[in-house]
Amino acid sequence: MCLRSARPQQLRQLIGGAGAMLLLHSCSLPAESHPQPAVVPPEERLNQGQQVTVTQGVLEVKRLGGQPLGPDFPALAGRELRLRQITIAPGGSIGLHLHDQRPGVAYILEGQMTERRGPGFVPQVIRSGEAAFEGSGISHWWRNEGSTPARALVVDIVPVETP
Repeated sequence: MCLRSARPQQLRQLIGGAGAMLLLHSCSLPAESHPQPAVVPPEERLNQGQQVTVTQGVLEVKRLGGQPLGPDFPALAGRELRLRQITIAPGGSIGLHLHDQRPGVAYILEGQMTERRGPGFVPQVIRSGEAAFEGSGISHWWRNEGSTPARALVVDIVPVETP
């Protein structure tokens, strides 16, 4: 069909059909092809043996705020205390990563997450109302092995304005 000679009704049908095809195609793509919200800085991601290295099933990463630390602690100029809310779907994971000068605390609000921390990577279930403390030098990964989404508050120290 030539678009110049098409009637308005034909154009609407053509555009509507193309839109429907794009929607169906995007729904049929595997979850891994959709970009995941950033949870871990790229330079902290690891690839180690049989551990989960892929972050997937992240439903939301919401930055709730940050407090610059330099005014109160001059040695920490350029760093801030950041607060985020992270939601992970059942079966979702946060791939293996190393906390490199990024200590933090993950407090589970809803659901549960299973953490596997190196060097042994023994599973540790962290339930609603519980927290995991993540010091510098810790390598670990997380998976939501529950049947409902897991929601956590995560507090960490990062360079100012880190998303």
